[in-house]
Amino acid sequence: MANVVEMAPVTRVEGHSKLVLETNDDGIVEKGNYFSITPVRNFEKFLIGKPMEFAPLATSRICGICPITHSCASVEAVEDSIGVEPPKDGMLLRELAGIANRMHSHPLHSILIFPDFGCGVGFDKNVYTEAMKRCQGMRKIAQNIIDVVGGEGLHAPDIVIGGMRHNISDLAKNKLMSNLRTYEALAQEHTDFMLGLFKDSDYPADMGTHDYNVFATHLTHGDRTAFPMDTFSQELPNNYYSSLEVGLEANNEICLIAGEPVEVGPRARAVKFKGFTQRGAMGIQVARVRENQTSVHRAENILDELNTSGPTNVRVSGLGDGKLGIGINEAARGANVHMARVNEGRIRYYNCLVPTMWNYPTISTALEGDPYKYAEVIVRAYDPCNSCATHMIVLDPEKQVIENKLIY
Repeated sequence: MANVVEMAPVTRVEGHSKLVLETNDDGIVEKGNYFSITPVRNFEKFLIGKPMEFAPLATSRICGICPITHSCASVEAVEDSIGVEPPKDGMLLRELAGIANRMHSHPLHSILIFPDFGCGVGFDKNVYTEAMKRCQGMRKIAQNIIDVVGGEGLHAPDIVIGGMRHNISDLAKNKLMSNLRTYEALAQEHTDFMLGLFKDSDYPADMGTHDYNVFATHLTHGDRTAFPMDTFSQELPNNYYSSLEVGLEANNEICLIAGEPVEVGPRARAVKFKGFTQRGAMGIQVARVRENQTSVHRAENILDELNTSGPTNVRVSGLGDGKLGIGINEAARGANVHMARVNEGRIRYYNCLVPTMWNYPTISTALEGDPYKYAEVIVRAYDPCNSCATHMIVLDPEKQVIENKLIY
C-alpha cells in the first residue's frame, strides 16, 4: 500500500490549499492531488439578477492580488453579451491596467519563492535587502499605473461597460512613461538576479514536468476568439481526484480541454507566442521573471500609441437578449475566462474559469515522479490563487453526496 503524505495549508500561496500525495517507500510521489480548501464565497451566485454594471465591480473583489484581471475579463464578457465594442483608446488603457496588474503580481511571487532558492536564508544580507527593495520598487510603479489609469489602485472603478470612464492627460502619460523606464531597468536587474538564483539551485532541471498541452490566448491581454468553446469542460472534484475522500474535501472545480488538463500561465504564453522550450517548474519560473520585461515593453508601446484626446468609451444602448458573452484576460497566472448572459440589463448567468482552475490537475500530475519534499516548491512555481478558484458541491451533514451541482 502506498504511503500518504498530507500538507495543509500549503505555504506562500494565495488562499488555503492542500496536498495529498501517495508515495513509494523512497518518498517519490506516485499520485499527486493538489486542491483548494478555501471556504466558498459564491460570487457567481450572487451576481444573478444584478444589474450588468455590477459584474466588473463585484468580480474585482474575488481576489486582492488579481482584481484588475477579473474586472477586465468580466466587463468584456458583458460587452460580448450585449454587443458593445469599446473604442481603440479605451481598449489600450484597459490593456495597460491589466498589464500593470501582472507587473505588480510577478515581483510579489519572487518574494514568496526567495526562501525556496536560499535567498534570505544564510544569504548575504545586503544582497537580499536590495532584492526586496527592487521588487517593492517594481510593485509601487505598477500600482501607480493602475491608480492613474483605472481610477484606484486596487478595485479600479474606471473599467466600465463600453470602455474606460476617462482618458489620461498628456502630463500623466509622460509621467507613466518615465516610471516605466525605471521599471524596465529594475526588471532587467531583477531578471539577472533571479536567473542566477535558479542556476545556482540544487533542484533537478526536469523537476515538475508533465506532458500536457499549454493554453494561452494572447501575450499581454486576451482573445476570446481563441477560447475552445466546443471542447472545454468542467469537472467536479469528486469525479476527478484519486479518491472520493479527497474529492469531497476539495472546494475547486477542474477545467479541461478535449478531456485533458492544460497548463496556463507565463510559460504557456512563452511557449505559444515566443517559442520557449524549457519545461517543468524551473521553466515556469524562468518564463515568469522574463515576462516582466515583455510586459513593460508592451506598456511603453501602449503609451506611445495612446491618443490622450481620443474617446475611451461608447454609449451603451443595448441591454442584452441572453446571448452568451465571453471575456478573457491573460492574468499573471494564466487565461482568466469569464462568461455572462445579460438580458434586459441584468445578469442571468455567470461563470468564471480562472487560471488556477485550469492548473489544478496539471499541478497534481507535475508532482508525480519527484520526491515529496519538492512538492510545495513545484506548487509555488504555478503561483496558484486558490480563493479565485473555489467552488462547491452540495453535501449532507454526514458528508455524503446528495447532488453533483455547480453553484453559479
